Amino acid sequence: MSLEFDYPNVIERILTFKKDDETEGQFATRLGISANTWTAYKQAKRSFGLHEIAKICDELGADVHWVLFGHYSTQVIDKAINSGLIIADLVMLPMYDVQASLGNGLIPVESLPSSEVGFQRQFLYNIGGSPDHCYLLEARGDSMWPTIPDGAILIADRSQTEVDDGRIYHFNVNDRVVVKRARWRMDGRLYLTSDNVAAGYQDESFAVDRVDDLVVGGRIIFVGHAPLPMMSRL
Repeated sequence: MSLEFDYPNVIERILTFKKDDETEGQFATRLGISANTWTAYKQAKRSFGLHEIAKICDELGADVHWVLFGHYSTQVIDKAINSGLIIADLVMLPMYDVQASLGNGLIPVESLPSSEVGFQRQFLYNIGGSPDHCYLLEARGDSMWPTIPDGAILIADRSQTEVDDGRIYHFNVNDRVVVKRARWRMDGRLYLTSDNVAAGYQDESFAVDRVDDLVVGGRIIFVGHAPLPMMSRL
């Protein structure tokens, strides 16, 4: 699954290859593009095409997955392992075989990780996570649309279990796994709410007498998904 480009972070990762004594023009030449094109990329006035970013990565000898998404491709990781190499600051996040429902919740089918995906430690720090406590989930449903589309890959941080008003968390509610926005109300109750108000999903509330029904798995700190379709203009 491809993740939506985050231009500031893409540019930041490309800039890690710039030498201290290089001018912007010299760096652009090393990227295989003109100085004007590089400036347009930096100012988000021009979008990367896949062939363009592939060319830049080829010129730099960089991994495309890392430049675009902040983590290494499976091929690079396998090659490093087979060669006995260690990729510095790479954190392998467990991917749980649980589809965290954005609707009414799904029963978890497996409690052990089904796979692992490598992310750069600094990237996880940059998005507000504690790298050694992060994990991955796949979201299903439309109740959190457009914040979290169906099929999105979520990075959650299990060290962040104190529920803050307005933030999104992975909750275990009895046998259900849900991803909802937390809302504290004046009556002291915690409400699990959906962003897709138009769909009519009902809030679920928790008072002191229901606290045992609710377990906070972790706070959602990153949402990765394919680009959303453009809404038609009337």
